[in-house]
Amino acid sequence: MSKEKEKATYDSSTLYKDKYCKLTKTNLRIRTYYFPTGQDKIIDVDKIQLVYYKKQCPSEDCCQVKGWGMSFTPVWWACDLARGIRRSSSNYYNVAIDTGSITKKGFTVININEFLASLRQLISPEKFIPEQIPL
Repeated sequence: MSKEKEKATYDSSTLYKDKYCKLTKTNLRIRTYYFPTGQDKIIDVDKIQLVYYKKQCPSEDCCQVKGWGMSFTPVWWACDLARGIRRSSSNYYNVAIDTGSITKKGFTVININEFLASLRQLISPEKFIPEQIPL
């Protein structure tokens, strides 16, 4: 298969994409997850047990989120160094994925409505927990 054809096939399977994550029918890629290498984390969609999400609000998120790494919650946050300093009026969301392991996987989503609509095509509605980050 030519590179152009392979790229077109790969792009057509994308359900949602922003600079922090990419969702396809089979996996969720969290960009710049591992410290210090900046490698991505890939999660099989069928491994997702719960999806927590909450609008970024620095005054409420203190000690619950981090720009990159582990906060005081059981969530490892992918790199977004502006996560703790964005204005409450911004429309960025924190999302944490529970795959059954002790550590949840956290990242930023720019368009939460599009992301959730895409993910809801793949997993059941009772797996979504709004306005909450795991403690």
